[in-house]
Amino acid sequence: MEKNCNLAALLWDESYLYGIWLYQALLKSRINFDLIKASELTKLEKYKILFVPGGWASNKIKALGSKGASYIKRFVKKGGIYFGICGGAGLVTSEELNLVNIKRKKQRVPAFSGKIKAKLYPHPLWQGINIPEFYLWWPSEFLLEETNNMKILAKFDKASKDSFSSDLPVRDFQNLWEEAEKLYEIFLNPERMKNTPLLIEITYEKGKIYLSLIHFDTPGDKNGLRVLKNIKNLFNLAPLKPRTFKNFSIFKKSPNYFLAKTIIRFLLKEMEEIMILGERNFLWFKRHPEIYQWKRGIRGSEYVNLWYMLKILKKNFIYFPLTDIPLKKLKEIKIDLKKFSKEAKKLLAKERLALQKDKIIFNFCEDEEINELRTFLFGKSKSYGGYYKTLIKKIDEVLFEVLKTKLILIKGLHSKEKE
Repeated sequence: MEKNCNLAALLWDESYLYGIWLYQALLKSRINFDLIKASELTKLEKYKILFVPGGWASNKIKALGSKGASYIKRFVKKGGIYFGICGGAGLVTSEELNLVNIKRKKQRVPAFSGKIKAKLYPHPLWQGINIPEFYLWWPSEFLLEETNNMKILAKFDKASKDSFSSDLPVRDFQNLWEEAEKLYEIFLNPERMKNTPLLIEITYEKGKIYLSLIHFDTPGDKNGLRVLKNIKNLFNLAPLKPRTFKNFSIFKKSPNYFLAKTIIRFLLKEMEEIMILGERNFLWFKRHPEIYQWKRGIRGSEYVNLWYMLKILKKNFIYFPLTDIPLKKLKEIKIDLKKFSKEAKKLLAKERLALQKDKIIFNFCEDEEINELRTFLFGKSKSYGGYYKTLIKKIDEVLFEVLKTKLILIKGLHSKEKE
């Protein structure tokens, strides 16, 4: 690690919506960070802390490969700080990178989401937190095999009445969890999570590892933002001083610019039609400005990811360099999304009917046509696959370049400004 290094890095791969959340939260907390991919982990010595957002840990490890994994291990051994949120925390457990002697519970409450009250243990990270309420979004649960070099900084205390377990509102099922668990055949009662660790600090040779199931990056969460600011102060991270800018030369309009903008508007409109279809058929509803709640058995997270990423892409499209508008890639995405949309609308309508008569979960339905559509669109894995995987990866590549360019401009490292 370079001497006096105090920059942060955000590892983008396989994060999607959660990568955007953490990107936005770091900007708001005024932490000076770079947006990087696994291919750039060779330069980790430039940074003091590596933030890894939520997402499927199993997919993140594939994106890292053996070389990326070794770079992260070396980074922490030499004194770096690893801060993983949810899936980013799962990435370093014994089942994945094996940096810590912690596993993820097999028998757990697998589908809890929403606001919770936490029990906090003394630590500078909690400075200014008066009411310890935070957000969890479908977290794992940690199984600690030994506690050497570990400190538990927060535990689960109580679920908010506004939270959900699977698609069941906690406020309405307080006395019905036993019946619901028999019907759903999974653990649902949030009380099963009481006293489970939510944030753990581990000393790893010269470095530190923080594993957080709490989403401090949840949009609109003042407590989460306070903790990120405490991280900045605790580790003396470089502050981000946003540059005021306007009329950059890269914003000059061109035929390609307008064509690309038209395509992006089409993409978001197409995805919004799918989201409206789902709402209209009671398959999901918006429970938070950035999150929907979907019926059990519907692959809601995949649709939400696409909708949110396209919304952010449209909002930030102006940050594309004029010379690097990925028109070819956007045209490919348009073709892919039209095909995805056609099949998804057909699937959702059939799932709407199936919910009236059958038990359906993410990987099982008695209707064979539904199973075929699901396999084509999403594959058979609980994480993701199928046509969706092809589509979201292309959108992700475009969005990464947009947000990286925006960050460079905010930090004032781009070409000269023209008034």
